Parts: sequence; C-alpha cells; structure tokens
Amino acid sequence: MKRNTLIDNTDNMYFINSGVTVENDAERNILMTELKRMIDSLEDNLRIPFEKHYEGYKYQEIADELDLPLGTVKSRIFFARKALKEMINMQYGDIDMFKTRLAS
Repeated sequence: MKRNTLIDNTDNMYFINSGVTVENDAERNILMTELKRMIDSLEDNLRIPFEKHYEGYKYQEIADELDLPLGTVKSRIFFARKALKEMINMQYGDIDMFKTRLAS
C-alpha cells in the first residue's frame, strides 16, 4: 500500500500535476523475447539468412558466405518474413498492432 502512495511535498503538488510519466520497457522486452523465440523456431535454412540480413549483411555477402545463389538467399529471407508474419498473426492477431506495441 505504501509503495503505491506518491508523496509530493512541492508547492501546489507540482510533480503530481505535471503529467510526467515514467516509461517502462517491460512490454517491449517481452515482445522482443517472443519475436526472438519465433525467429529461433524457423528452420535453419530460413533462419540463418534472415538473421544475417537482420544483422546488416547484404544479400550478396550472405550468398557468398553460405555458398548459395543470390536468388535463393532473397527467397529464403522473403519466406522467413512471411512465416514470421503468420506466427505473429496467430499469436497476436493484427500484425500492425504488434508493430505499434513494439515501437512504443
């Protein structure tokens, strides 16, 4: 009870009336953990190129490193994104809502 009580000794209760809010990243951290779990659940042939692309590697660099044709790398990243969108839709419904919650 005492922990939830805010004591403001300033004139005119400045802090209470100032509208200052404290942001908490807990929800975003949970969503990122869930997203990482979803990425980890992808098959390796989709997950590895997707993670490399996410880390900033260019398509050609990924293709050279994995010894794959460029088109194969692009399609695997496309299918990884598609699979992740489906997982997010199954888990959270609307993907736009998920993006909004993750960004805030």
